Amino acid sequence: MIRLLLETATDVCSVAVAKGNVVLAEHTAAEAHQHASHLTVFIRKVMDEAQVQMTDLDEIVLSDGPGSYTSLRVGTSTAKGLCLALPGLKLRVVPTLSALAGAAEKTEQIVLATIKSRKNQVFGQLFEARPQVQGEVEGKVGIPASLHPLFLEPQNIRMLEEGWWAKLVGAAGTEHFRVVGPGQQWMLGPDTANFPEQCSASLLLAPACSPDNSRLVDVATYEPFYLNPPFITKSKKKPLG
Repeated sequence: MIRLLLETATDVCSVAVAKGNVVLAEHTAAEAHQHASHLTVFIRKVMDEAQVQMTDLDEIVLSDGPGSYTSLRVGTSTAKGLCLALPGLKLRVVPTLSALAGAAEKTEQIVLATIKSRKNQVFGQLFEARPQVQGEVEGKVGIPASLHPLFLEPQNIRMLEEGWWAKLVGAAGTEHFRVVGPGQQWMLGPDTANFPEQCSASLLLAPACSPDNSRLVDVATYEPFYLNPPFITKSKKKPLG
């Protein structure tokens, strides 16, 4: 199985190609918010470095979000275009926060995976240190019904809300949880460096190899998980005329 892995949900564009469970090549941008200009260039670079042809690919693995509306659109449109151009190429998606949590250092602590959103706000989701083995919530087998919604799906964490940290502690059921991902610097300060700090394309490989942590989607109907609508601001430039 040869996979092309695309990470465009977070600030930094990252592309990798893997055969089986081995990453053959990876390129990650040195600067943020350059997905439109970097993505196709990086795809060509990793394919050349790995000496893999586009026709050799079995799957494209895409970071599903939540994340930036614009960058998710760039990744989605590129992945769909490749799948339409190469008959038989399948599209698989991986929840971005799940990929971050899965790559975190294995400890007994609960993990809060985070991604930067708008100012003073991050996307976050809690993950237990050990697999869940009992109960069911809304048809999701293996999830105890008593779990806080932050364990079930990504949520907005608004750091201007009064008592926001206490609410996180209450959701986790403990003060001792590990914060990972690019949102950690907004939450804990610029000197924070819990691994992983970013969601690179290579972090998508392990969940892509597991049917429990990824899913195949229909190319025609797939939409990434935005969580929030696009943030549109009024232009400050003087209109023409």
